[in-house]
Amino acid sequence: MSNSSEYFVIHMGNRKRIGEIMKMSKEELYQYLRQEDAAIQSTDKIEMKPFEHGIKIFYFHKDSETPYKTRVYLNPDESESLK
Repeated sequence: MSNSSEYFVIHMGNRKRIGEIMKMSKEELYQYLRQEDAAIQSTDKIEMKPFEHGIKIFYFHKDSETPYKTRVYLNPDESESLK
């Protein structure tokens, strides 16, 4: 490690709580996920499906019926029970 006065700033994103995510409109959700995941393309479709323990988010390429990616957000109480 050098004695330089230089430093780096790492941007970790502004993660939202599940309650905030569930209240988002489709457009707000899409914009939020685009900020969090650079792999999402402008032609991709996103579906959000609430379930008993949280929400599932499915990512679809244009004209595809099979998701290429799934993301799960657990309710805070559920994630604590997994520890």
